[in-house]
Amino acid sequence: MRKEARYILGLGACSLWLFLAAPVSAKTVVHTDPGTATIRLAATQAEAQPVSKPAPTGWFWLSSDDNYSKYIDYQSVVTMPRRSKAGEAAYETDVQAWTKTEYSYEGAKKTLTAYGLLDKIGDPGKLAYSTALLSINPQTRQVWYMEEHFHDKTGAVIWSHANDAAYRNNDAKGKEINSQAFDAAFYQAAIDRAFPGAGETARAEAKDRWYDIFTKQTPDGIRYTIAADTTTMRMEKNNLIFWSWQETKDTDGKVVDVKFLKMAMNLPEATLLVINGTHWAPQTGWQSLENELDGHYRMIPPTSDEYQMVTALRDYAKQHDTWVNRYYRLYAPKK
Repeated sequence: MRKEARYILGLGACSLWLFLAAPVSAKTVVHTDPGTATIRLAATQAEAQPVSKPAPTGWFWLSSDDNYSKYIDYQSVVTMPRRSKAGEAAYETDVQAWTKTEYSYEGAKKTLTAYGLLDKIGDPGKLAYSTALLSINPQTRQVWYMEEHFHDKTGAVIWSHANDAAYRNNDAKGKEINSQAFDAAFYQAAIDRAFPGAGETARAEAKDRWYDIFTKQTPDGIRYTIAADTTTMRMEKNNLIFWSWQETKDTDGKVVDVKFLKMAMNLPEATLLVINGTHWAPQTGWQSLENELDGHYRMIPPTSDEYQMVTALRDYAKQHDTWVNRYYRLYAPKK
C-alpha cells in the first residue's frame, strides 16, 4: 500500500467491536477511482506537478494528476448567513464558489461512467472540462453541487444539471469532505478565500496532517496503527470529531485490513462513538459499515492499550485549541 494510505485499525485487546484482529495473509489495498471511493490521504499524496499550459483566464489552478486538473474562480467566492434547520433564529454559514475540472480521456471516461452518461455522450473525448457551482457549509464540512455543466473543447455545453433549494436544504444530500473526497481541493481553497488565514489548504498539505493516536505490535509481529486526520478535527461541545485511517499489517509488512472511520471522542469522559465509515478486507474489498453501527458510545478503560488514543487526542485538542475550535469561532455567522 502506498504511503498516502498509511494507517490502520484492528486492535486485539480492545472490547470495542471495531478493533478486529485481521488475517495475516492478504493483498495490498488497491486504490479505487475518485468517483467511487478513492482513498486520497493528501498529506503524502504527491499529486502531479502543474501542467505547463497556463490556467484559463479567471481560473486559479489547484491540483493535477493523470486524470483531472482542478481550478477555482476566486472572484466567485461569496459568503453569507443561511437559516439552518435548528430554528428560525439559527443560522449557518454558506460559502459559494465556481469550480472547474479538466479531464484526460481516462478521467472523462471515469466521470461519464460514474454519472451514467457514457452511452449518451459516446466518445469520452467529447468531455473536455466541467464547471460547477458549489454551496458549502464549513461548519459541517459538507458540499452541495447546485449546478454542473459538462463542456466540449469549444466550450459548448454537452450536459447540464441544476438542483433546487429543496436539495440544498437536505443535509443528507451534502457530501462530507474528508481524505476520500474528490472535492477536497475545492473545499479548502474556497474556505481559505472566504476566511483569510483559515489554513485549510496548509493543514491538508502539512507533513503532520495525519496524527498517530494508536500503535501496537503483537509478539508474533502483527502491527496495528491508527491515525487521525487533523484536517477533519473539530470540537462539538465535549466531542472531538475526526476521521481516522486504521491499518493492520502482517508479519511481512503487508496491509491486510483497513478501516476508514468517522469518530467522536468525548474527551472528558473517554468514550468513543463510531459515526460511519468503510472497511476493506481482501475477501470483500471496500464495504460500508452502516449496518454494523449501533450509535452508542463505548468507554475506553484507562488500563487498556487503547487509552493511548484518549491521551493523544486530549493532547492535540489542548495544543491546537484554535484549530479544533475554528468551526464556531471563525466559520460560524457573527451574531
